[in-house]
Amino acid sequence: MPPEPTVRNDRIRRKGKKEAVKMTIMETYELTSELGLIVEKICRAHTETFPALGQLGKYTTNSSSDHRIQLDLGLWDKFSELATKCIIKVVEFAKRVPGFTGLTIADQITLLKAACLDILILRICTRYTPDQDTMTFSDGLTLTRTQIHNAGIRADHGSDRQDLEEPSKVEVLQEPLLEALKIYSRKRRPSMPLMFPKALMKITDLRSISAKGAERVVTLKMEIPGSMPPLIEEMLEDLQNLEEHQKKGSEES
Repeated sequence: MPPEPTVRNDRIRRKGKKEAVKMTIMETYELTSELGLIVEKICRAHTETFPALGQLGKYTTNSSSDHRIQLDLGLWDKFSELATKCIIKVVEFAKRVPGFTGLTIADQITLLKAACLDILILRICTRYTPDQDTMTFSDGLTLTRTQIHNAGIRADHGSDRQDLEEPSKVEVLQEPLLEALKIYSRKRRPSMPLMFPKALMKITDLRSISAKGAERVVTLKMEIPGSMPPLIEEMLEDLQNLEEHQKKGSEES
């Protein structure tokens, strides 16, 4: 028995709605000349401050590669040296983001402290080789998972933007950057219209991963001889203040 006309009509309406939604999602986006220039500057800043994995001459070390230990001081010294250089490159990258140097010096420092180590995590993740389970640093040093553990590296930390002098100015700066990223992602992957919102959601995941390293940072400072390199120490400074504030708040409650 053929379906009733009302049933057929209802199916046609539902099908029409689905097609309309699909057409809306697949809508094309075009970069304006202004947004195109922003994308060009950021892409150039990234590639010039962070060479791709294929551009690096890899080399390895046999130091503590067989089994895990509490801390390999030789690997830690090498890692802290490389981390300092990477932080300098992140600062260089940030200064080339359109509008960043127009913020107050205090706000520039606040934003860098809040995001620098998150950026380091994102960058080093692109240097991971899954089939070998290794990570390659900016000078080409390639470490196994065991060696990375023995170098004292578990996770880094992140913190929210706090104590900005001109938060509204930062928000204004972000608007064209986010719009440019949205359109750029749509143009690069037209068949994946949800790529941009998914990328934004990953920021929350990144912060969660970073926060897990908070306790490790404190214990690492007690394990290494002497003090941490100045740049790394400065990046960790806000974390300790935040930890103490959260601990005090929980005790009072």
